[in-house]
Amino acid sequence: MPPLAAGGLFDALLGESEMLVAHDSPRPKILIVEDSYLTAEAVGDLVKRYGCEVAGAVGRVETGVEFLRKNDVDAAVVDIDLRGTASFPICDQLRKRDIPFVFLTGYDKGYAIPPEFRGAARLSKPVDDREFETALTALASAGRTPSVDRGNLVLDRLPLATWRLVLPRLERVAMAAQEMLERPGGEIHHVYFPVAGLVSIRACSAQGKRIEVGLIGRDGLTGIAFLLGRSDGREIEAIVQHPGFAWRISVSALAELRGLDPEFDAQLLRSVDRFISQLARNALATGYGTIEQRLARRLLMTSIRLGTKSLALTHDSLSRVLAVRRSGVTVALHMLESRGLIRARRNLIEILNFGALARAAGENCWTVADFRFTADD
Repeated sequence: MPPLAAGGLFDALLGESEMLVAHDSPRPKILIVEDSYLTAEAVGDLVKRYGCEVAGAVGRVETGVEFLRKNDVDAAVVDIDLRGTASFPICDQLRKRDIPFVFLTGYDKGYAIPPEFRGAARLSKPVDDREFETALTALASAGRTPSVDRGNLVLDRLPLATWRLVLPRLERVAMAAQEMLERPGGEIHHVYFPVAGLVSIRACSAQGKRIEVGLIGRDGLTGIAFLLGRSDGREIEAIVQHPGFAWRISVSALAELRGLDPEFDAQLLRSVDRFISQLARNALATGYGTIEQRLARRLLMTSIRLGTKSLALTHDSLSRVLAVRRSGVTVALHMLESRGLIRARRNLIEILNFGALARAAGENCWTVADFRFTADD
């Protein structure tokens, strides 16, 4: 980062809307929360002297909270009092994002600190260089330690600052086999980001007919209707096909986050676009593919999303998702097995040749896009 201009830093510290942001750097980024220009400048010099980068400098509570919503920070040095206002709302945002921080204050130890923040180290002004170096080294190390494995590719695509904003609103939940996550016409209460397991998205008729139109594993998320502005799924249901676990967020929290972070909203809509592409290819497979080709595609899609070639699938379950007779599935499995592409046992299907099975699915059922199952696609 180039030297901070005194005027720009002064405006930020004195409560103007401007907040200084460091360029991307491999060094740990430290946020300075301080209402004194001279102290902030001195702390910034120490931060850079000891191998870190100044992420930004803020002098008011509201600008500090806003800064954390929009920027990537590894750790923070926080003055307890900002012109008569306690900085604890900033500390709360840091805690929710698992960002370590240290207090730097001119007050004695009699200043009341809420219990949830008493574990933070406390340095006194004027700061001692050696004490500051020790505290900063500990902060940088803690801030660079991976805290939570995301496991879902939609979440993996989020920048670190956005992930830290989203994480406090998420809860990790188990998904049981045949658990109904969304019901036809029912209100959507949560959006799920699967980490392990598989969710089948089915179209349902008023007469009780069902057919699978899409699969969601760790590549996607449920709640597509909500993301497109509806509170219910109408004729769509989401049911857990293979048990596992997922990150879950309430629709109210999701709506709040979409308003706070444009990048989060953009990633959600990109995921909707990817799912729509899957729907299109599934429609082509249903309209032009044979039962054998559709079955091959379903086995491949399941294998990719579960990360295994051994699939716990029955003839009955496959006949339901493909909306064909059980006998048709049985014949198709025998045909694929006779060519050495799969091995079918009771309640278990093993893929023996992934590439040959993809070719067997046919060009109407399988495209290169189906193999693009990475965090960078």
